[in-house]
Amino acid sequence: MVNELPPESLRKECDASVMRCKTTQELVPLKEIIGQERAVRALKFGLGIRDQGFNIYVAGFPGTGRKTAVKNFVEEIARVEPVPPDWCYVNNFSNQYEPKAIRLPAGKGKEFQDDVKNLIE
Repeated sequence: MVNELPPESLRKECDASVMRCKTTQELVPLKEIIGQERAVRALKFGLGIRDQGFNIYVAGFPGTGRKTAVKNFVEEIARVEPVPPDWCYVNNFSNQYEPKAIRLPAGKGKEFQDDVKNLIE
């Protein structure tokens, strides 16, 4: 059954006097995901796996905070974990389709890249 709605019932207005800010620019972005407890548990579980060969797939509609939420969780872990090494891929002159991987101490990859660039110039 279809019920007719009056136009005034289709719009909800917020009482601005209850807000603690003058503009939305004063608001601090949320760091947590509201109403997605299962997703948060799954993300924390996945990020806690330390073995190789595991990935995390995050799905959802655009603009729902997926990327921000994952970034916040990863940054939280990165604050307490050791900085991982840099991995640089260089040309394999024997087989151009199989580049060689070089593991360098954290932060040395950029230095290596700059050195190679200077050598070529």
